Amino acid sequence: MMSTYISATELLLGAGDFLTIYLFGYMQRTFCEKRNWIKDRPLLVRVIYLLDWCMLFVANLQEIPPLNLLAMISAYLIPLFLIYQVKNFRELTNFWFYMVGTMVMEVILGISGGYLNNEMGFRTQYELITPQIALLMNFIEMILVLFICRFGSKEKDKNTDRMTFLLMAMPLVSVVLIVVDMFMLGMGEYQNFNSGQFLRTAILLVIVNIAIFVILEKYTGIMRREIELVQEKAKWKSDADIMEMAAKTMKERLQSAETLMQKDRIMRHDRRHFEALLYQLLEDGKSEEAKKYLEERLSMEPKGIQKYCENTTVNAAISHYLSWANKEGIQTTVSANIPDSLPVDEMELAITISNLLENAINACLKLPEAERYLKLTAKYKNQLLIEIENSCEGTVPLNQDGHPFSDEDNHGIGTRSVLAFVGKTNSEIQYLAEEKRFRVRLIV
Repeated sequence: MMSTYISATELLLGAGDFLTIYLFGYMQRTFCEKRNWIKDRPLLVRVIYLLDWCMLFVANLQEIPPLNLLAMISAYLIPLFLIYQVKNFRELTNFWFYMVGTMVMEVILGISGGYLNNEMGFRTQYELITPQIALLMNFIEMILVLFICRFGSKEKDKNTDRMTFLLMAMPLVSVVLIVVDMFMLGMGEYQNFNSGQFLRTAILLVIVNIAIFVILEKYTGIMRREIELVQEKAKWKSDADIMEMAAKTMKERLQSAETLMQKDRIMRHDRRHFEALLYQLLEDGKSEEAKKYLEERLSMEPKGIQKYCENTTVNAAISHYLSWANKEGIQTTVSANIPDSLPVDEMELAITISNLLENAINACLKLPEAERYLKLTAKYKNQLLIEIENSCEGTVPLNQDGHPFSDEDNHGIGTRSVLAFVGKTNSEIQYLAEEKRFRVRLIV
């Protein structure tokens, strides 16, 4: 009969330990990311947790509370550091909150069951734990883990973690206090054990830790919003500075373009008189003089301004960059229908197109001249659709937001300027990276 009873106790203990390991895994999956080397090895993950359960079960069979506690902590930390990326202290704090809850729960159930007293020594009396108490303990464990996973912060922010370090250390302090009390009780230091006072202290610890948990979540949420606000202001200032610099450069280009166009208008106005003079010289047989005047006239013709679209500002930008592209031996194809009147600031649009063309040209320059090409298509019908396609070296890397990035110094400013325009005008942008081909589509 005794052997059967012990087997049933071991079975109950093993099932409880299995649930504990499962709950540990659930918490770890909720708050942490898996390491890259183990993401594609689900069988290995199961093996680690199975060995973890065996270690916890064997340790608990020894019925030594200090060993049980050490096994419990190890059972959480070993798979945590083997399987998951531990990026900050916050990912450990939730475990200490769990430990406070479970330890106080065991104190309460131990006092109510009558097996927690100063005569217990350093032995765990499993035979006094009924199936009903074991099920209740398991149920409370599940509620505790679900509560922590539901309301615990999943944000990874080292700045707020540093600021709230003292709050995050409080549950660990509570665990230490409980352990010290249990050691004192096990060593018989509490000669007149007062179960009521012990119970009230345990409940007080739970209340304090719940309050700390709530404050921690609220406080870190407020701090995170403040940090995000500061970062957002800094970003907007940076974007504004970039736009201002780009606008200054664009104005200089437009002034040059305006000078050339003004010169072209003057020469067109004088063309009728020049043609009459040329005709008269040829009539008089003065062909050498006519040739001389013609050569002078051709040398004065303005170069570099070509009409690609109706919008003067955008046309100046396109003309400047395509002129550069042609000089670099890049085969260019342009089909642009951009009206003179637009629902957005034409200067900002010109700056955005300039940045996109500049990025495209720089990508082409990394290739042999025979492989360089650039295509610009712009269509306007209720909204403006712009697509720029260019050849490139390999496949352009995109970040998690689908935007191109570079680790090189002084790179990425143009992309930030483009994204600032997209955000300001509520436009849409899409980057498509393929092998030796890169496209960007902008809907304004």
